[in-house]
Amino acid sequence: MAAVRRSPVLRCVRSWYRPKRGVAGLACAIATLSSYAGVAHADPSTTSIEQGYELGDIQHPRVMAMGGAAQAWGGSTTALMNNPANLALFRVYHLEGLATFSPEARRQSYGGAVTDSSTSRLSGGFAGTWSQMDPDGLKRRWTDLRLALAYPFGDRLSFGVTGRYVRLSQNTASGPLGASLASGGTSDEPIVNELTFDAGGAVQITEQLRIGVTGRNLTAPGTALLPLAVAGGVGWSNQTVTIEVDGLVDFTTRDSARGRLMAGGEVLIADRVPIRLGYRYDDVMKTHAVTAGAGYVDRRFSVEAGGRRDIVADHPATTVAVGLRFFIDAAGVGGGGDPSDAM
Repeated sequence: MAAVRRSPVLRCVRSWYRPKRGVAGLACAIATLSSYAGVAHADPSTTSIEQGYELGDIQHPRVMAMGGAAQAWGGSTTALMNNPANLALFRVYHLEGLATFSPEARRQSYGGAVTDSSTSRLSGGFAGTWSQMDPDGLKRRWTDLRLALAYPFGDRLSFGVTGRYVRLSQNTASGPLGASLASGGTSDEPIVNELTFDAGGAVQITEQLRIGVTGRNLTAPGTALLPLAVAGGVGWSNQTVTIEVDGLVDFTTRDSARGRLMAGGEVLIADRVPIRLGYRYDDVMKTHAVTAGAGYVDRRFSVEAGGRRDIVADHPATTVAVGLRFFIDAAGVGGGGDPSDAM
């Protein structure tokens, strides 16, 4: 019976590899996965709110599979979610659809991103997601929109900035004080309706060694829903093997600064199949997690999946992200390019 239930998803995944049906295949898979999530709609969330919310980050399959390490070598659309300076890392024009699921947190996110660093030296990109978690309890819903620009100064140094708009609402009676402004906000207005920004820089030390750093939510909104944080990392890559170690300091979620350590590695097999492994320790939530992922990269598109599983945690959780990306040339038609630039 289990094989019968999975067959619609398998048919959708197969359709991803037909270039003319890529968008339809992704939409089919997302719709099918959403329908399965709806079957368990009445199940309660079994993890903490903080674990499910994940600092409000947009979960990208490559970044997740790398343990969250993407400050140095996270180019293309991943730069929109991490270090905007990396928009200038590759000369690309990419369009991507994203979906994320976490059964324990009962979270699902859907969105997309587009980046253009091929038409001028000024790189730009836009990303947007809609997310929901714990629909029968907290019922937190939020929209995250990001517009990023980056500029390279010579061949070694680049800077970028991301403007971010977040609108978030949740049940007013879900907090420990019941229906109150302190614990849940108001019934007719969002508890977050905020404009903020991130800023990042990256330095190419050698052709293979790179350092990146980003400040997050630099307007300091004063809420754990948009925490003030600083992230940085160092990575080595020869375009076939990539290894990176990152750290993040969160100044808002707890009463004192807490850290997160992330590390990951990637191997590109036959110039087409990336295999990724990673590890993450989060001092805010006191969790240790292992991560893994894989994908397929063509000259016109890529399909990727990544997952994270807590192995030490009070409330272990699993998160899975998938993405379908199309590579477009500067003229705006189906192009191609170096598959390694997709990474």
